[in-house]
Amino acid sequence: MGLDLRIGLIDGDEDIRFGRRQIIDSQYDLKVVLEDGEFESSLSRAPEALIDVLVIDQRLRGGDGMSLAKRLTARYLEDNAKIPAIILTGSYFSDELHLAALRSGASDLITQEARPEELLKAIRATAIKDDQPDYPKLRLFLDRMQHSKVASPDFLLKLGDLTEKEKWVLDLFASGISQDEVAAELDAPKYRVRQILQSAQRKCGFATLSQLFIALYESGMLRV
Repeated sequence: MGLDLRIGLIDGDEDIRFGRRQIIDSQYDLKVVLEDGEFESSLSRAPEALIDVLVIDQRLRGGDGMSLAKRLTARYLEDNAKIPAIILTGSYFSDELHLAALRSGASDLITQEARPEELLKAIRATAIKDDQPDYPKLRLFLDRMQHSKVASPDFLLKLGDLTEKEKWVLDLFASGISQDEVAAELDAPKYRVRQILQSAQRKCGFATLSQLFIALYESGMLRV
């Protein structure tokens, strides 16, 4: 039985979009259900479609991919809807672009020149992964980038809206321990820990745990 993943393709280049649709639709477990190349129309159409993975190119008509990812995340959160996994594509790869992609809510970044199998692998991996960042690796990446440790006032304000249990789990998360270890600490099943962490993540306005991790780093709250 296949994954039957529903894919959204958002790219300003119609030829690239066509080629990617052909590649994706040739797979037994993947299906393109939305195509667009415009920023504004994608912003209104994507939330109306049932999408598991959004592949968004950085170059769109009327805007850019990272801004669209941020706006879509805000829309899904406002509607209390499930946020699809987001893969950003661009003309080149750099650490700066990768960090910006993570901060926008994307789970992965690949180049326009990536081989078809790389795109397919990214789609499947992004859709099924548990979204638990490799904390030490991400911390080293942020340190190497000399990423600014300046707390977002909006993030700090939203922390005040968390329940005591959410704050407790978030504090454990900030220490860098795994969800299994958090579950053992709370004497609770892992799925419950995941629910609490997801609730805190969404209340803080984030699509992924990587975004939350980066916000904690910027706020000087990480102990990993």
